[in-house]
Amino acid sequence: MKFSTDIACALGLLAGTTFGSGVAFGFGWQAYRALTSVTVFGIAGIIITIVVFRLLHRKPPSTSNSR
Repeated sequence: MKFSTDIACALGLLAGTTFGSGVAFGFGWQAYRALTSVTVFGIAGIIITIVVFRLLHRKPPSTSNSR
């Protein structure tokens, strides 16, 4: 299964919002604090998965010497 940036963003959003709602539930936050937590962690999840996706799919530099 090949991953694309779209799938990475979707998985990051899913993981981030799930984590954010868990944090909000753990602290007993209501309304705006919970919504803010879910939003912040969702955006952070997207950014983190894009960075990891790019690092994992980076091509190594060529090691051949053409002299």
